[in-house]
Amino acid sequence: MKKTGFSHLLLAVLLLVTGGLYSQETEGSRWGFGVAAGPQFTNISSPGLPMPPNMGTGFLAGVFAEYALFDNFKVRMGADFDRRSFNVSYQSSYFVFQDSIISRNSYGAYDFDFNVDFLTIPLSFIYMTGGERFKLFIQGTFYYSVYLSARKKGYTDVYIAESDFQFVDQEKYPDLQPGHNRKEFNESTDIFFNNERFNSYDMGVSFFIGGIYKLSEKVDLYLSPGFTSGFGRVLENPVYDSRWIKVLKIETGIVVNLN
Repeated sequence: MKKTGFSHLLLAVLLLVTGGLYSQETEGSRWGFGVAAGPQFTNISSPGLPMPPNMGTGFLAGVFAEYALFDNFKVRMGADFDRRSFNVSYQSSYFVFQDSIISRNSYGAYDFDFNVDFLTIPLSFIYMTGGERFKLFIQGTFYYSVYLSARKKGYTDVYIAESDFQFVDQEKYPDLQPGHNRKEFNESTDIFFNNERFNSYDMGVSFFIGGIYKLSEKVDLYLSPGFTSGFGRVLENPVYDSRWIKVLKIETGIVVNLN
């Protein structure tokens, strides 16, 4: 099901691009090609974490082809490198030694930034209104994303107060010392929470509203803020029903019209 949906979208991209190249001589004025990029502010719903995740800053960059069905309506399809980011952090208010001794002088903590990369295939429908030089538009998009990789950067820390060190099992934790026991991380990973893997895909819808400014007869510049709602799970395990939420985007792009 997942592979079939992605295959259909990829085939549609190839047909759109191939058709655009063919139509350059026959009906070129209806076709345009462009590049787009911009920041996006993303987060996930909490999959059982002790504290809610924090929003991170990622970005999106890609290429697209578009076809004007009418003077004020066009269809667009492309391929984007889609980086989504979020942060998870926590500090406990106490520490448990030997399953029975509780101390509020010692604690555990972690702080991680995650960057999760996707190849995203968007299919957009764009309605425009306005004058010859400047137009407003609204855009609805359906997208399918394939997981590429993820990276985490941050630390874990176990703080053991001097008065609590006597309760540490030295045979089980020979490297644990009084004070801060901090470990730094900056590595690629497919694992996020409780040894659970990131999901291999995502899909959802986006909505944009923006403006198009005609720089020349062939070149348009546009700017469009918008938001995305994801339907796919962040993690493969369905027990953790976590979704991509608060996906806010600011996209800018250049369109070259083949006329």
